Formats: sequence, C-alpha cells, structure tokens
Amino acid sequence: MNSLRIVFLGTGAAVPSRDRSLPSLAIQADGRILLFDVGEGAQHRMLQAGLSPLKVVAVFITHLHGDHVFGLPGLLQTMAMMGREEPLTIYGPPGLKGFVEAALELSSRSPSNPRFKVKLILGEDLRYDSEDYVVESFPVEHSPGSLGYVFRERDKPGRVNLDRLRKLGLEPGPYLRVLKGGRPVRVSGKLVKPEDVLGPPRRGRVVVYTGDTLPSERVVEVSRGADVLIHEATFTHELADEAHEKGHATAKEAAETALEAGVSLLILTHISARYRDPSQLYVEASRIFPFTLVAHDLMFLALRLS
Repeated sequence: MNSLRIVFLGTGAAVPSRDRSLPSLAIQADGRILLFDVGEGAQHRMLQAGLSPLKVVAVFITHLHGDHVFGLPGLLQTMAMMGREEPLTIYGPPGLKGFVEAALELSSRSPSNPRFKVKLILGEDLRYDSEDYVVESFPVEHSPGSLGYVFRERDKPGRVNLDRLRKLGLEPGPYLRVLKGGRPVRVSGKLVKPEDVLGPPRRGRVVVYTGDTLPSERVVEVSRGADVLIHEATFTHELADEAHEKGHATAKEAAETALEAGVSLLILTHISARYRDPSQLYVEASRIFPFTLVAHDLMFLALRLS
C-alpha cells in the first residue's frame, strides 16, 4: 500500500457552523475508505471530497455524543439506496448497538435492500485487521466508554539495493515483487534471498485520532513516534476550566501531548464554533509544538512512505 490520504470531512464541535461540519474523518488507503465518526454533514462533505459511500469498508465511532454519530443513519440509508451489497462493519462503544438498530428499524432500511448487512463490533478493546494495516482502539477520558483509534500500517519491505543486485550479476525485473513479499527466488540459476538485495524494512505509517478527550497519558503512550496525531482542541487554554468540565482539551494541552509523544505532525480538530478565526489555536499550540496544523473541512493530507 503506497497511497495513504487523510481527509477531514468535519472539524467542528457540538454544533455546526457556517464553515465547519461536525466531526468526521476519512483515511483513504489504496481506494478503500475507513471512516472515523460520522457527524451531521459527513455525507455532504464526502460528496464534495469525491469519496463514495460504497468505498467505505469500516466505520469507527469514538463515543455516542450526537455530534459524532447523528450522520450515521443517513449514511447507512444512502448505502442501501445505492444498492450496496458488501457488508459494513461498524466499531464503537457498546451503547452504539441500540442506536444503530433503532435507526435501521424505524427507517425501514432493511426491507429496501436486505442484502446489505451491518455488522457491529462493540466494546473497549477493538481491532480491525487487513492485509496492509490494523486499526486498534484505546480508552480516552471523556464520557464513559469513549475511545480513540490508532491506524497502524504494517511494515513494508526495504528498498531494492541496486548495487547489491548488480554485484550478483542481476538486473531489476518482475521477480523483485516476490523478494519484496519475503520469498527467495531463483534467477539465472542463482538463488536470491530477500536480504541479499533489500535494505532494512520500512516502518509503516501511523495515524492517531483521539476523538474527544481530556489531556491523557494514554494518548501520549499510543502516539509515541506517530507520523500524525489528530487531537481535539476545542478551546484555547484561557478556557481550560470550561474545557475540562466538558471533558475536552485545549490547543496548548494537545501541543504538550504531541511534544511528549514525539510525533511528526500535530493536527488540531474539534474546533468550537466560537473560533471563526482559528489562528488563536494555532499560535497557542505552535509555540509549544511548531509542527502543528489546524484542520478545516475538506482539508486533506497525503502521507508518503519513507
């Protein structure tokens, strides 16, 4: 997997504003979409971003506050009306079961397309596996049962060392795909092992999404060395008391987390509607952690493989 893109569909908090929809984030990996939270307006933003609901392979919900889940029933209905037959797996805290089942039953979604099945995987210790990456949940400090998620790409084979290849009297060819898969090949009568021509494995890309949370040592732990930390920053630090009362972090606290964890890039999201100009949040965070961005709706970030 070489192509990896993060698309911010909704970057607001609690209520939508003119410029920000409610929380939703897509990670696009080789054409497949993983969706994190589905706030109101997520479908519209997906259309604007050119993301098809039929490409969503899994949905990850952080918690059950309305700004993070009220777009989910509409998304399921759209998938059914588009004729989706591939099952959709939704991960989240246990209370999500009643919400999803009620939405499906009351909207009569199932009879319209009985071949489209929704599978719920609920709990506190969740894991999604694919050939190329894993997504794991971790607890955060917000409402009871709230989760964050870490996307971790599996390590990649090392780069081909052309000097080593030519010392063996070989030229690049289709057999390199086999070597990168970890298997030896016989070329021109010579047995070639992956370690003969490949450099050290390359670490997969890591993206952490906190959802809503107070400052948390657990976030620091799971984010160590991550390529991207997407951390809520609902308020500036002058409103820290209000932030903590509501289970949120400030921009300053998000930056302190990023600094302690040693991440490569911090992206602030879940921005209160009171901040029409997010520069206050950026200045506060960047003074502590210079590699900071403030997300906006439809912002995207392409992550290169090192």
